[in-house]
Amino acid sequence: MDTPADAVEAARRRLAANPSDAEALFAFGNALWFAGEPDAAVTALARAVALRPDHADARNNLGNALVELDRPAEAVPHYRAALAMRASHAPTLYNLANALLAADQPAEAEARFRAALALDPRHAGAMNNLGNLLRALGRAEDAAELYRQVIALHPDSAGARNNLGLALLALHRATEAAECFMDALRLRPDYANAYNNLGGAMLAMDRPEEAIPLFRQALALDEEQVQARFGESLALLSLGRFREGWEGYESRWQDAGFCEGTRERATPRWEGEDAAGRTLLLHSEQGLGDTIQFVRYAPMVRALGARVVLEVQAPLVPLLEGLADVVLAEGAELPPHDFHCPLLTLPLLFGTTLESIPADIPYLRADGARRAAWRERLGPARLPRIGIAFSGSEEHPEDALRSIPVAQLRPLLTLPGVEFHVAQRDVRAADADALARLPGVRVHGERLETFAETAALLHHMDLVVSVDTSVAHLAGAMGLPVWLLVQTNADFRWLRGRADSPWYPSARLFRQARAGEWTREIALVAQAVRVFAGRWTGGG
Repeated sequence: MDTPADAVEAARRRLAANPSDAEALFAFGNALWFAGEPDAAVTALARAVALRPDHADARNNLGNALVELDRPAEAVPHYRAALAMRASHAPTLYNLANALLAADQPAEAEARFRAALALDPRHAGAMNNLGNLLRALGRAEDAAELYRQVIALHPDSAGARNNLGLALLALHRATEAAECFMDALRLRPDYANAYNNLGGAMLAMDRPEEAIPLFRQALALDEEQVQARFGESLALLSLGRFREGWEGYESRWQDAGFCEGTRERATPRWEGEDAAGRTLLLHSEQGLGDTIQFVRYAPMVRALGARVVLEVQAPLVPLLEGLADVVLAEGAELPPHDFHCPLLTLPLLFGTTLESIPADIPYLRADGARRAAWRERLGPARLPRIGIAFSGSEEHPEDALRSIPVAQLRPLLTLPGVEFHVAQRDVRAADADALARLPGVRVHGERLETFAETAALLHHMDLVVSVDTSVAHLAGAMGLPVWLLVQTNADFRWLRGRADSPWYPSARLFRQARAGEWTREIALVAQAVRVFAGRWTGGG
């Protein structure tokens, strides 16, 4: 049997006989591509197209070679030209859709995948890749149906079962997702990505001990599985195994998706070397709550003799002034500095263990002028005041699991003898409608423009009740009594099996017993609030 090298040599001899023969160039380019030489294939196929612009197959294959070289935007016009000659050609439609997707043109990519499927309803590649596109667009239910169709056509497709599992995970159906990943592994025991995803499903089911060996198996099969290393770190941190966990957590910087949009840093990263007399830039990297939690390390860096510049989300700037030498909003012009360091790397550099978590509380306070303004605005306290936060950012991947619709909180928010204050600025439309029917709840909305204002409001609360969002972190950092409604697969910072938090000594955790079901926990909080209100002796 001829090898790819033999095919290249045969095509080369044919071309030597007639260097201007478009068919010979086409054959040569195809041979080079199959031999794993896409650069040379592009040169040959481009010459074929120049000689015969109406050569649809040469256009199509030139597009394929360009895509292989990660040049999808250059491939698109060649696929379009090929389709202009044969509009009803499913393979070319499929190739164009893939190139459009890689070139970040999802709307047209979806249309082209659907056009390919209209011509060839059994085109498994188009089904699968359209599913991947829809899943990336947040349409996981539609994606899952496409993956099921692929599996019906190809029951032995481990890839389709793995993809179906990912869609089900996105729909928060972790048990079903785990079954898909296990099916994929039965079909392909060396499938590193399926091991990684099964580990993720175990984390979603709040089974971190079982997730760890799965992530490790993924890494044993493929040491480039960055997400497996990161997933293992989350499992370790959630179990309080900080020494291993913080080191693995640094793998987040190897994930292109995590780093997307991250500001380039001209200075070297601080690795814990002598900081005395140096200027260190500490910068936020994730959510508002993360910044509030880990900014506690800024005074510790200053104590090393460093001048600290803090770059954080704009709504936090007024709150954090005084915690560093300079506090700036993200994107602002930075002063000269010697090193930079992400805030969530500091626990690693300071060797933080479960026993040595820095909990010098409060490390955040409301300023006097804002406190006075809120005191006047709220008036005398005649009932116990409770701050309430029921939702976080809708962009958070776990938001559907952590946020609670106001309608579900009625048993709590309608308690007599209690005054509730919404301590979050943004309120979703459905929640706003529900709040309008709760006269015992005060909404402050636009007055909470920055977290400095939120802190001043919280200062006058006797208690804060919150889901896992930035308000909970703020209350904990201020040392206020804060009760958290925490979902089953809680973020690593809330650990496992505890009703308290070593990060925030004033916190009490109400852990969800069953994913997606808050009735029990809301009833427990309501009963605890009744007891709390019964002991209230005045405040505000």
